[in-house]
Amino acid sequence: MAQAYLKTVTLAILVACIVLPTLVRALDYNVGVKAGDWIKYGQLSITWNGTETEPSYITEEKKVDWVKMEVENVTGTTIGLNMTSHYKNGTQTSVTGSVDLNSSTGMSGSRFFIAANLKSGDPLGMNSQPNAPKINQTTTGIYAGAYRNINVLEVTSVSTSVLYGNQTSTFKFYWDQSTGFLVEMYMKQPYTGNSNAYTETSVKATETNMWSADLLGTLANNLVYIVAGIAVVIVVIAAAMVLRREKSPSPQPPKATQTSTADAKQG
Repeated sequence: MAQAYLKTVTLAILVACIVLPTLVRALDYNVGVKAGDWIKYGQLSITWNGTETEPSYITEEKKVDWVKMEVENVTGTTIGLNMTSHYKNGTQTSVTGSVDLNSSTGMSGSRFFIAANLKSGDPLGMNSQPNAPKINQTTTGIYAGAYRNINVLEVTSVSTSVLYGNQTSTFKFYWDQSTGFLVEMYMKQPYTGNSNAYTETSVKATETNMWSADLLGTLANNLVYIVAGIAVVIVVIAAAMVLRREKSPSPQPPKATQTSTADAKQG
């Protein structure tokens, strides 16, 4: 009887060890941002790779100077946001919408947010299907001038077309771990009108009000400029030393001592 009871308790503990972590992780799908939080993506790049004329939508997207994503409100797991696109000619447009973190549904900017404090192996949404994308790894990176813990997701998908055969798309997303806010993204997508043409798009966070730039991050982020500055200083110092040497009078050989007439006579 006692042995049967012990087996039952042991089994219950094993089941709890398996089930409870899953439940706890589900409860951890929380929003990591608040109203007023924003990130500015100042590094934008979109390229067209193809022999045909560049599509008009690519040409228009190249006119964007920066994009700012700002949280307007948070209700439960739903984030209300405003996305502002600033163009190189000084004009800008804004779009508002919302994102549900549980289902990753909402406006096209839904991938700009995931739950806070996820880790490698966690699915993006609490209500995700078993085959839904999961965080590949948690690493570190420099964003908006500071070192941050980053959740990374890389996805490769292959679509089959009767005309063009297999076409591969690549997506890479980088989210700040503690806030769930997107800090970098890269996309390589085939162009549907040609088997060999494709587009590449990348964005990276350069400013935010959610954390402050640190010294190491600032130095690393501006390493090229720092090295260039040091090189310029070295060149200036070297040039100044050369000029100084050229202006310095050359040492004259000692003049021979002339023997006076009186001395000569005495000799």
